[in-house]
Amino acid sequence: MTQASSARIPLRRIMAVLLAAALTLSLSVVLTVTSTKQAAALCSANRFDGTWRSSDARLKRVDVWQGEDCNLYARAWSVCENDSSYICSWGNRRMGDSPEPNFQFVGYNWSNADEVLQLRMQDRSHISVWDSTDYHNGKKVSFTVTMYKSR
Repeated sequence: MTQASSARIPLRRIMAVLLAAALTLSLSVVLTVTSTKQAAALCSANRFDGTWRSSDARLKRVDVWQGEDCNLYARAWSVCENDSSYICSWGNRRMGDSPEPNFQFVGYNWSNADEVLQLRMQDRSHISVWDSTDYHNGKKVSFTVTMYKSR
């Protein structure tokens, strides 16, 4: 009888340790998910957030939003080369960090050029965007577009 009860004690201890480990893991997952959501909620609102539009076909629209990581992201749009009745997205890019709060930049690398957009906040409803393109053949093109925030 002594041998049977001593065999049960290690089994009970193993079960207790496994149960404690499972509870700890569950609690860790809950805390991580909660912390991530709270961190995203703590991001300060940014004045660049929103959709910015222009009448210039070279840069018709720029969408700006704040990601869950509190960084700003952008997607630029221009008139499509194949069909000028549509606008085509350039793709999502993380904006570069800038020490000046009213200035952000985003870069695109194309097969034949590198392009940088520099966004400068003028007020809550206007930005100017300087577009600078360095083609791999040595040609450089730059222009400035005034954009208005969509409501």
